[in-house]
Amino acid sequence: FLFLVYMVFSLLLHLRLKSCRINNMPPAAIAALVLLNLLTVYKASVVPDNFFTNTLRETRNALSQYDNFSAQKNARQKILGSLKSLPKNAAGVYVLVIGESQNKGHMSAYGYQRPTTPWLQSIKNQHGFLLFNNAYSCHSHTVPVLTYALTAKNQYNTLPLEQAASIIEVAQAADFHTVWISNQVKYGAWDTPVSVIADQSQTQHWLNGHLGETTQTTHFDLSLVDVLKKLPVFDKALIVVHLMGNHGSYEERYPQAFNHWTEKSHIDKYDNSILYNDFVMKQLFTVVKDLPNFQGLIYFSDHADDVNANLGHDASRFTFDMARIPLYMYFSDDYIQKYPHTMEILKKHTSAYFTNDLIFDTLINIMQIPFPALEEANSLANKNYKNTSTNLKTLYGKKSLSEDPVAD
Repeated sequence: FLFLVYMVFSLLLHLRLKSCRINNMPPAAIAALVLLNLLTVYKASVVPDNFFTNTLRETRNALSQYDNFSAQKNARQKILGSLKSLPKNAAGVYVLVIGESQNKGHMSAYGYQRPTTPWLQSIKNQHGFLLFNNAYSCHSHTVPVLTYALTAKNQYNTLPLEQAASIIEVAQAADFHTVWISNQVKYGAWDTPVSVIADQSQTQHWLNGHLGETTQTTHFDLSLVDVLKKLPVFDKALIVVHLMGNHGSYEERYPQAFNHWTEKSHIDKYDNSILYNDFVMKQLFTVVKDLPNFQGLIYFSDHADDVNANLGHDASRFTFDMARIPLYMYFSDDYIQKYPHTMEILKKHTSAYFTNDLIFDTLINIMQIPFPALEEANSLANKNYKNTSTNLKTLYGKKSLSEDPVAD
């Protein structure tokens, strides 16, 4: 009972109104959110060592850090204020797509036996397209991953999180308009830290109307493409698209038309969701490549799922199948002509080992933003990148990539 009281008090303390502008929510939504979180805590107290408690524990740690992160916003702005607007030829629109729970081992573009990614398979060798072969997640839960992937904080530096600028803050300081489009839950016990970063965006579209501890969706991911089509024309912009992707329950991620495999097993359902994700990305790609001023698209998954062992992505039962993720990029002819040196460096690194907490440095390099705190050795777009499976880690430093049985 005392444990339950403690967890309720702790959760409500950290889920303060300022963390995600919850004060704009209607009273009924706030009540529903509190009730759902109380149910989560009750479940955790009854079964103290399960996926919910492990995820809650990770998120509570992230929430406590994000209290300081929010409080230090003004201090970060002083640092970012030194950034000068980019010259005219550095204008352009960049699209960052964040996948969810996608295991590259279930993608035919990476050698999987089932044809789960026909579009990616057909385009991966085209001019301007880069498929990276050895990308890993820095953790197996969304919040810890995106806490690092979208800020200057990573597993390898000692930078306090509250001093780590977000990619949204850096882009805005460099005069890019920032857009966040999401099919994930915004107001939930597990999503608040990501919402803090997203809420810094100047334009926001949240499609998922659910609250609290849920992975249900109001829309399939294809609806995100409809939002992209309606965006105004930007001279300079960073557009972040956060998919619901392949998160369990897998059969809820795709319409019936994509029930290609018979759903006799969870693997069938997962592969169906991968097939639908590939279709969504094909439609998204078709739209963004024709955007005025389009420069590049970068896609990565937050983490993977161990589908074969049916373990999901529970960090307490970690396997490397939870960390092997897809990473691919596409660049316009205009970008390649303006930045041939960057393109050549990226091509040389398509087989390099990489963890997605380094997306921050890589994206800033790609966007040609003169960020003074850029860690050049951690950017795939920089000639000084020399990371290997030996020095790179996952699970916030607990596992070396060299421990992965399939690593070189």
